[in-house]
Amino acid sequence: MGLFGTKSPVEPDEWEWMLASFKWLLEEYGGAEMHRRQALILPTEDFFAVPSDREEIARALFEQTKLHAGMRDWPATLAAGERGRERSVQPGFALVHQNDANLGEFRLRTTGDRQVEADIRYNPDLVDAPEALIATLAHELAHYLLCSARTRAPGGEALHEHLTDLCAVFLGFGIFLANNARSFAAFSEFDQMGWQSSLQGYLSEKALVTALVVSESLAGRDAGASAAHLKPHLRSDLKRAQKFVSRRDLKAEMEAIDLGEFGVSAFYSD
Repeated sequence: MGLFGTKSPVEPDEWEWMLASFKWLLEEYGGAEMHRRQALILPTEDFFAVPSDREEIARALFEQTKLHAGMRDWPATLAAGERGRERSVQPGFALVHQNDANLGEFRLRTTGDRQVEADIRYNPDLVDAPEALIATLAHELAHYLLCSARTRAPGGEALHEHLTDLCAVFLGFGIFLANNARSFAAFSEFDQMGWQSSLQGYLSEKALVTALVVSESLAGRDAGASAAHLKPHLRSDLKRAQKFVSRRDLKAEMEAIDLGEFGVSAFYSD
């Protein structure tokens, strides 16, 4: 790209895997025309109505997430899973560990009448963070969608969870995943105060924002419209990714990728 070219927002091998994965997703799930009909889902009341009854929040958001993902009629059950660890800090000021409880779980099961359905679990702590809950539900529904794939995905099983994040972006939930990939917030209680950090998902913030730009570009839309809904520190990543993508021929790059020969990308490590 030359000395003064625009630097990639992600590593070259991650970029190649990302394009290969989008090519594969388009081939598996309806092509470019179908993708253009998939809206970018926004964290607004136009897309999600959060019930006032706390007990109804998870169920309501699950049904709305299924609807926006185009999976309303896919059989699935939802149940609360394991809660996160309780904070265990001494009185005073502390930096609290990351919570290591699963935010969501997915499995397929066969019902008594031999029908297959998804069993999805969510961390009930997420009810207090609806956007993070939506990101988790979108990730688990992406797992469900990927179960219907006919061919091997780029990177294989080693990158399955990364692909699942990317698939959720493909389904329109890129803003939710990017905004909730990392959180760092203050807490204050009667005898302690401090900061608590947490991670969600498998792709980095920069990778998710880049995937958002690629997905919107493939849909023929301006990814800049999502800026107002992203966390402020992600907007510079968005601009950088837009600049990088605008100078490339995505269609030509994707056509040049041989999915049959695509191996595990070097950016993945255990």
